[in-house]
This record gives sequence, C-alpha cells and structure tokens, in this order.
Amino acid sequence: MDSQQSALLQRRFVLMTGKGGVGKTTLVAALAVHAASLGMRPLVVELGHRESMRSVFGVDDIGFKPRDVGLGVHAMSVDVDSAVLDYMLEHIPSKRVAKSIVGNKVLERLFAAMPAVGEIATINKLRQLEAETSSGGQRRWGPILVDLDATGHALMFLELRSVIDNIMGAGPMKRLVEETAEMLADPETTRLCLVATPAELPVTETIELYGKLEGRGTVTFGSVFANRMPHVPLSAHSVAALDEVEAAAGAVGRADVAADVAWARVALRGAEAARAQIDRLRAAVPLPIVELPQLPAARMDAGVLGRLGSLAAGGVQ
Repeated sequence: MDSQQSALLQRRFVLMTGKGGVGKTTLVAALAVHAASLGMRPLVVELGHRESMRSVFGVDDIGFKPRDVGLGVHAMSVDVDSAVLDYMLEHIPSKRVAKSIVGNKVLERLFAAMPAVGEIATINKLRQLEAETSSGGQRRWGPILVDLDATGHALMFLELRSVIDNIMGAGPMKRLVEETAEMLADPETTRLCLVATPAELPVTETIELYGKLEGRGTVTFGSVFANRMPHVPLSAHSVAALDEVEAAAGAVGRADVAADVAWARVALRGAEAARAQIDRLRAAVPLPIVELPQLPAARMDAGVLGRLGSLAAGGVQ
C-alpha cells in the first residue's frame, strides 16, 4: 500500500459528504471495494433512509446490522429510529420497556423536537462499531466509511459538540458527544473527504462547507474529489485542425463529418467550463484535489468500482 492509500484508508473513519447527486455514495462504495482488495475489512455505513447502497451493490436490503454485500465489503444503514432504540437498549435493561419508550407517540414527538437526538444516537452507533472486535481480539472493521447526508446535515453532525454545549448538562449523553467529537477531530483516526462535480452549484457548496469547518478543529480534511470530470479524446493538433476539417467537410458535402466537428466543439466547451470550476475550487480550498473521470459504464460492476476506488485512493491510474 502506498503512502496516499495509507493516508486515507488506514484511518479508522473515512467520512464523505457533498451536494446531493455528486456521486459520493458510489465513491464510498468504490473505496470500500478497493480497501477489500488490499486485504482490509471495510464497513460502509449509510446514514438516513436513502438506501442508495442497496442499488450500488445489487442486494435486496441493507438494514441496521452489517451484512455482507459482496466483493469483500460489509454495509449497513443507520436510520434515526433504529439508532434511538439502540441507544435506549444500552441504558435501559428491559428491551420491552425501551421499545415502548421509543414507540410512545408523545415521546416520539418530543424526540423529533429536541435538537440533535438523531445525531447523538447515530454517533453512539458509530462508537459501538469502532469498538467491535473479532474473536481474535482484533478490530472487526477497518476502515469504516461513512456516507454522510448532504452538506447541511453533515455540518450539523460534525458540529454536534457546539450544538449541545448550551442545551445539555453533564451526563452520559454529553460525555458520549465529547468523546466522539475528540475521535472525529483526531487526524490519526478520522478524515473528512468532500465530493463535488465540476459544476457551479456543487463547487460553491463545497467551498462554503470548507469555509464553515476550516479552522474549527472539529475534523481533519482529507481530499476533495472532483468527480465525473469530462474528457475529450482530442490531441492539441486535432483541436487546432477543427476549422480546416469543418471547411473541408462543407466543401464536399459531408454532413456527418460536420456534425462530428460540432459535437467536438460542444464537448470542448463543456470540458473548458468544467476545468474553470475546478480551478475555482483549487483557488478557494487548499486541499489535495483528486480528479476522477466520468466513467462510461451505465452500471457500476466490480471492475468499475475497483478502478474508481483505486483512482480515488491514489492507486495506479
């Protein structure tokens, strides 16, 4: 494993966030597949009710317990209701009583109104997973790759310590938050990676999230992944010759060649616009930026996921 791979995949937690639709779920899955190919035991943790990992790995269901999804990867989905019940079961001896508390409609509305209840229950589950060991006493999971919700919710999750400081006194909940906040802030334990596509809104949101978190000490950044970068397979010589080709095609009535030239111009403009956005991102966010190609596959099979994960982790292109 090279130094770039060690810097990311050898952390206990790899957190991933970005604007919806930028491909972070696929990227998390790809990194997990690559980690498994290196002999590691990755666990993908998807937050919320999105269940996107189910379609990526082509399995019928991914629930609250880790399950084998193939390719050497385990995955689970942490929804708030299950996480709250899990937290209650830790602190209430009777499972029946714990379920009755969580299922109480009045308390359910109270939980929904209370700030950060879902986030606290979620980090409780992450702490449990981090502490799990195999029968031989080794860490059961590594790395744990967390597919965070979109950037707004991710910000709440990462800033949980400051959120509860003024609303919660000393006690087991606050102690849990404090301990987890220290774990997430530890650069040897956790890295937060940002994902964007080369378009105006995803780049702007990535810059804004970086600005909100930078310097606060709540998390150590990893890489920024510029996903789905367009590639136009034309040499500089071919680009320079487009005018001549277009003129020649018009002279001999080759509409098909003229159409190809028009397509090439559109593709070039798109690539230039994408490059401008990534240049804007580089100027505003002083982090390593890993450019990932727009992959042609309609469905991410094992080979495509492995290649994408290798590129993302700094493997041989």
